[in-house]
Amino acid sequence: MQDRHLFAILVTASLICVGPAQAQVAAPPGDAVNGKRIYNAVGCYLCHGTVGQGGRPSGPHIAPNPLPYETFAQLVRRPVNAMPPYTTVVLSNRDLGDIYAYLVTIPPVIDPKGAAILDH
Repeated sequence: MQDRHLFAILVTASLICVGPAQAQVAAPPGDAVNGKRIYNAVGCYLCHGTVGQGGRPSGPHIAPNPLPYETFAQLVRRPVNAMPPYTTVVLSNRDLGDIYAYLVTIPPVIDPKGAAILDH
């Protein structure tokens, strides 16, 4: 009996996790220059670093290669950790799109082992 109960719980949990696939919402066109300004003005850099690199214990890295826009926007609006929520009263959808455009433009960190200066 316990095995059947456990099996039912596992099946239900797997169906919840799998669920129907939903398409990600594309990022709105944004102004990366304005996004960098807003990123600094609202204090994102305080926890996530000046180029989204993050750091312990402040905040996770958010660049380069940020999360898909829809996930990013949800986490900014309704964070799951100590980050304050940035509602549309604080940060408009346009400003959020601009911040995302800035994060997308941040290049990956160069591997120091690949630096030409180290070949000498």
